[in-house]
Amino acid sequence: MSVSYDAGNAISDATWIAVLLVRLHFSILDASRGLTLLQSERDVAGQIPINFVSNPAVSLSSACFGNGLYARKDAAKCISNLLAVGYRRLVVDLYWSVEQRTWTFCPVEIPAKVDVTVSTYTSTTTEASTTSTITTETATTTSDASTPTITGYTDSNGDTVYELGPYRCTNDLDLYTLSEVLVGYFEATRSELLVYTTYLVINLHVAGSDAEPTKPAKVVTSKDLPSSETERAGSFLRLALREYLYTPTQLAKDRSNLNESWYQVDETYMPIVEYYTIHEDEAGTQSTPDGWPSSKYIQLAKADRIIIEYGSIDPPLVAYDEDGIFPPGYLTSDVNVTTMTNGTLASGCLYRAGATDVSQANSSWALSDQIPVPHGLSTEETLGSITNEISGITGCGMSPMLNTTLFDQTADTNVEPYRNVSLSRGWAWAIGEPQGASTGGGTGDMPSFDRCAVMDLSLQGLWRATNCSETRRGACRIGNSPFSWTISNARAEYSNVSDTCPPGSNFAVPRTGLENTYLYKYLLAQPQTVINPASTDATLREVFVDLNSIDVTSCWVSGGPEAPCPYESDPQQLEHKTVLVAAIASIVICIITALTLFVKCNANRRNSRRRKRVIEGWEYEDRRVVTHRIIYSHLILKSDNIPHKHKKPRLDNAGATDTSKPDRPDDNATPTITSPQGPATITENTPKKPDEIDDKVAELTAQIVYRMALAKASMQIQHRPDELEEQFMGKSSWSSKTSSTRSTKPNPPSPTA
Repeated sequence: MSVSYDAGNAISDATWIAVLLVRLHFSILDASRGLTLLQSERDVAGQIPINFVSNPAVSLSSACFGNGLYARKDAAKCISNLLAVGYRRLVVDLYWSVEQRTWTFCPVEIPAKVDVTVSTYTSTTTEASTTSTITTETATTTSDASTPTITGYTDSNGDTVYELGPYRCTNDLDLYTLSEVLVGYFEATRSELLVYTTYLVINLHVAGSDAEPTKPAKVVTSKDLPSSETERAGSFLRLALREYLYTPTQLAKDRSNLNESWYQVDETYMPIVEYYTIHEDEAGTQSTPDGWPSSKYIQLAKADRIIIEYGSIDPPLVAYDEDGIFPPGYLTSDVNVTTMTNGTLASGCLYRAGATDVSQANSSWALSDQIPVPHGLSTEETLGSITNEISGITGCGMSPMLNTTLFDQTADTNVEPYRNVSLSRGWAWAIGEPQGASTGGGTGDMPSFDRCAVMDLSLQGLWRATNCSETRRGACRIGNSPFSWTISNARAEYSNVSDTCPPGSNFAVPRTGLENTYLYKYLLAQPQTVINPASTDATLREVFVDLNSIDVTSCWVSGGPEAPCPYESDPQQLEHKTVLVAAIASIVICIITALTLFVKCNANRRNSRRRKRVIEGWEYEDRRVVTHRIIYSHLILKSDNIPHKHKKPRLDNAGATDTSKPDRPDDNATPTITSPQGPATITENTPKKPDEIDDKVAELTAQIVYRMALAKASMQIQHRPDELEEQFMGKSSWSSKTSSTRSTKPNPPSPTA
């Protein structure tokens, strides 16, 4: 049975409320603010090469399997939860099963042939916690002495769980499960608002023996190792995730000619060149030996979502596939750190005072998994300590990696502690910020928007939202250097602060945690008359950074006060962007189709519509149409009194011309019409078509219609129906006056007539 990604705990889901614990106190962070926090940090770092951007990492062995349970559906839920709450780097331990010849998550072999003593699994759930009870119902089995016997139980999902020493495993938790969840996650987060790059690190091991599950795995021979392409872990993942995978081959191609790769996309997707080395040949072609693309290039220009690296590999498994997977250590640079109780790093921080170049403070792929978890503290105090340590790690330019089962609960049963740790890696905004940017105001008696960002030195250099009309100094980047900062010469409102930056510098915003630390350290070194973190005067402890949500509330962008929001609408509705675009496109197509049909039908209607004229404000129909509709309705009824030329036309298919002539003396030529058998003449008994009816009769009809219109206007009936009939049949004296009616219109009868 297949599994899929479950987005129930996603940060973009407005149904949850996360508790973010910092500095040993609770602060409520609603979903929209959590989404804004992550989105704004991601966007300001959108052009930074991905190897210098910190991302929270987690070990699945600790977060999903720390309790020793390796069940397919529980694992799928756990991985989904970790992805949903913001973990971008997953470290996976895979085990090669010689008997089953597949890669599994279970550290121990499950025998292909085994007798199982099965018990029944029941679970009870309360509001406070979830507990599982195994009720033993011994089953009687008979087996061969050579066939191993293991115990197991049927879990709440109906799967058989095998008990193998300290491990409990189902036999269907493999690489296919992982790929299904990842593909579902990528499909569920395709909108520009939610798209992120995922990093997967796979450690390869040989599964232990079920007879001795606690001992190291036995040495395997070459014939027992993965041989075919489908058996190799790298090949399997490369095929399963090929639509989303950024590979070593692609990186090498991009690096070899920047003119045709990173420089061929939108300018906002290009990586910042100060972060990598550039070589240029005589032809002007630029290349790089160490550069990496930006996240915007991978996510938006290339539409790739995942990069995979080999981690540790057991000696028997050294032959691995590198076509789609990066070799060990390519995406990871472990850093040893030690922390103090307040979260400050005592050693290992990559900040180097006075550094102006990236090579002087190289944080490429820097990662630290040394996050101590204190014991004997309350939940609040424990999470507070972890959060402080993670904040210190990200501020020093490293990605924090969680390698602990929090409170002895895996992420599939209780994801909240893992969510809090993931969100605490934020290096930009202070707790509870940005405040006020998602509410209205700014007119009348309502308060103004707090929609511009300042660095607050009393908050250890973190940001908060403030009114854009406040006057502050601005943070100015010197040239394009990532780590060189200065401040504006004077205080100004946000809209004008860029004009106060010294020559050679520009109003800017830190783009990574390490850049933010360099700005913070620079400001602390200023005279207290300029910057004073302890001052009660906000102008002395705050500086503007180039970040605002002026265009759209909750959409934080850099580029000055007129910078547009790239998401085109409020971020609380942006998750529906993909659906809306598709719906709008469908509506446009329907409108175009309707217009096409309407124009065609309207043209047909015009061709067949009765032509009308207006005489002195009164409408009457063209005499040819009147003849067709009115004359014939009378002539058919009184055919005996109508000359033979008005009878229904008759074709002479022989083509002979009758010697008889029509009544009109000027009809010297015999007209022809076309029949299925060919041209044919109109014989003596064949009248003209409606549009060729005698002018005299048509003029008489026009007079009748005109008289009826006048009668209707004056609300008087001038003629009885029989009189009109007589006039129509030529028994009235009107026919002798037809010529005069063309130029002279009778006066309408007076109301008293």
